[in-house]
Amino acid sequence: MGQAAPRVGGDLVRQRGSLSVQADVLVMSGVWAFDRYGGRPDREAAHILPNTRGDGLPEWIVVPPFRPVVERDGEFVTREDFAEVSPAHCAVLRSLQAVREELGDSVTVVLDLSLLGMDDPNDGSTPASVAWAIEDFLAG
Repeated sequence: MGQAAPRVGGDLVRQRGSLSVQADVLVMSGVWAFDRYGGRPDREAAHILPNTRGDGLPEWIVVPPFRPVVERDGEFVTREDFAEVSPAHCAVLRSLQAVREELGDSVTVVLDLSLLGMDDPNDGSTPASVAWAIEDFLAG
């Protein structure tokens, strides 16, 4: 028998629909969230979406923003002040900041890298960027 295929975010969303996640907030990629909970892609701000589906996931779903871009010579490029910031760091930090601003400091947040589309087992820089974002958030 061959190895089982790795689980990806969409499978986790479907499988977790019957499970209970003990948290107030789940940060999830828009790829998995928009069809289920609404919202639309945004480069500047995280979306905080209510979960009214009764699917066992937290009451609030947060969709991270992309890194901000500007149009230059007919092309969209990452804004200069974000050029050296990893997409994972930007997404997680801005999501946590939005949660604090909208929901306060007393909520429990789940950051599941597979639901963020950041679970490549060969990529060590993304988990490091996420850890750095969490440290920056807690320090700020």
